[in-house]
Amino acid sequence: MKKLMLFSGMLLLAFALSAQAADNREMTYKVGADVDAQGHVTDTQFDSDVPPALATTLAAAVKQWQFVPARRDGRPVPAHTFVFAKLQAIPDARGNYSLRISFDGNGPRLRKLNVLPKYPRDARQLRQSAFLFLDATVRPDGRLADMTVSNRFEGWRTRPSFEQAVLEAAKRWRAIPEQVDGQPVATRMRIPVNFYMDFTAEQIRMLREVVRQQDAAETQPGIPLPSEQELALDSPLQPSSVAAIISAP
Repeated sequence: MKKLMLFSGMLLLAFALSAQAADNREMTYKVGADVDAQGHVTDTQFDSDVPPALATTLAAAVKQWQFVPARRDGRPVPAHTFVFAKLQAIPDARGNYSLRISFDGNGPRLRKLNVLPKYPRDARQLRQSAFLFLDATVRPDGRLADMTVSNRFEGWRTRPSFEQAVLEAAKRWRAIPEQVDGQPVATRMRIPVNFYMDFTAEQIRMLREVVRQQDAAETQPGIPLPSEQELALDSPLQPSSVAAIISAP
């Protein structure tokens, strides 16, 4: 049964990403996860647009991962977080796919309806690009506070209007906070915000160098763009065992 579910997940992912080039096809899903006082994932929740067979495949994988239990007043307690699970459908020379499900972080979840920052007019006219980090605290009520913006790449000069655009948009953003023992808690997050049009030769070199340092095996042709996956900096739930799960056809 487990092999059948994994195979169904591979087919769904392959078809869902069929418009992409025939290389590693991937997608990241944000999975609600209930974690008990022993650090085991006991239940998962998915968006309504995730196909049931794929949700079953993801749930089976996420429930194999474990966390250091959250604590309150010195004792381990249940908690709730969002797990970022990356699915990759990897083709072989015969046209078959293996499915790789890997842990890509956990933390609060930004709401889908958040409006993206506007591309600054002055930067657009000059066709300038920027890759920034927004560090912010997700408060228990879901609002963002204590926000700061920094440049993702040292030596990559950006216009002040990029930072202003990010802060202006983030004032209206909302998130679903993590919970500890049934109560929402504050979590510090790092949120990548990318603006891109054209690049100089030096900027292209920077982008390729980052990918090379992370994993040379995943380097793709063309200009690699940095991940837009947000990251919790101080989640009450820290992963303890989150090995990637691979299923061959």
